[in-house]
Amino acid sequence: MRSTDLVMAFAAVIVLAMGCGRAAENSDREQWAPAMDHRVEAGNGEAAADEPPSVSSPADPKEALSSSAARAIGDTTRRFIHTADLRFRTKDAVQSTFAIEVLVARFDGYVASTRLVTEVDHRYTTPISADSLLETTKFTITNRLTIRIPNANLDTTLKSLIRFVDFLDHRTITATDVRLMLLGNRLAQDRVSEHKQRLTDAIDEQGRKLKETVSAEERLLDRQEQADDAKLRNLELQDRIAYSTITLDLYQRQDIRREMLPNEQNIERYEPGFFEQAGDALKDGWELLVQFALFLVRSWSVILILGLGYIGFRHLMRKGK
Repeated sequence: MRSTDLVMAFAAVIVLAMGCGRAAENSDREQWAPAMDHRVEAGNGEAAADEPPSVSSPADPKEALSSSAARAIGDTTRRFIHTADLRFRTKDAVQSTFAIEVLVARFDGYVASTRLVTEVDHRYTTPISADSLLETTKFTITNRLTIRIPNANLDTTLKSLIRFVDFLDHRTITATDVRLMLLGNRLAQDRVSEHKQRLTDAIDEQGRKLKETVSAEERLLDRQEQADDAKLRNLELQDRIAYSTITLDLYQRQDIRREMLPNEQNIERYEPGFFEQAGDALKDGWELLVQFALFLVRSWSVILILGLGYIGFRHLMRKGK
């Protein structure tokens, strides 16, 4: 009976030890998993140098517009400012600009700035006749947009921009944790608020001492300005957290435009020479001769009447003699 109890107790100890080992292993795994995830997230999706990447990079550069840097991580205590900078070639810069502006409005964002420019790369004229020129202009249309998008729609917006990309030059996405900056501004506000309260109490205690009161009021005003600055910095950070900033630098292939222009300068250079003028004169003389011959042909009846009249007149003159 005693041996059976010893065996059962020994088996219970073994089972308990195995359960504790598994629990410790799971606890260690859960403890290290967030750290590993955060290390990968902080490195813009790149694995550590001593570890092979678990996911291969996309073959199509358009797919690189989306990134894990544009997504919020599970740690809710962190406050990220997301920014994205893209440069790409598009089929039609003007049409893409209009479509992107509509897309931004659909995702509850707004266009902070846009600068659509036609850059003339080269322009020259070619004489094609005595009074005409052919103007050739080689130009490139570019646009630089700055758009603000709600942070929750950043990744969706980046994916939606894929259809405008003909060739991607670069894509840079940053996620800056400003949790400590917010905390520092809040602590500064608290310190200034406490100091302001002490100054207020000191002013109340001084009573009618005008000189000391004026000096304390000036210090109080300075502390109030410091508190306002810290509050404004926090409001600016909160706005940048709520709305991500995307800078788009888009362009299209070089295009060519040709236009006929009158040549109003140096017209003497294109006047015809002597032989060309002589040829034109011979041509004009021939045309005149042809027109005269045609005139005679058209007037054959009049010539016939005049001829018959002349012959009759001569005949009458001879009979009279």
